[in-house]
Amino acid sequence: MNTNSKKERVKLTPEQLYEIHLECNAPGAPVKTILARYGLRPWDLVAVRRKVKAAAIDALANPGRPGRRQQIVSIEQYQKLSKELTETKDALSAVGHELALLKKRTR
Repeated sequence: MNTNSKKERVKLTPEQLYEIHLECNAPGAPVKTILARYGLRPWDLVAVRRKVKAAAIDALANPGRPGRRQQIVSIEQYQKLSKELTETKDALSAVGHELALLKKRTR
């Protein structure tokens, strides 16, 4: 018989870990019983709480539309895109002018 045998740990999803976090934070919750049900140890809950706190702080520190983060671009990339936008606007304007001329000729 192997004295070092360990229970095989089940991989929990982030949603499951968050639900366990909520369940353990309920007033009067039997934390040891809840953790035992999922095969977790107290230090696992400490790690989950740290991650939840870090994620909450990050979400609160980055206001804006959910799921949309600002990107930082180099000045070269900005200038390239700005030039491309100007060229596209000029081309669209030229096409609009040609269309107006063609409409005049067909009347």
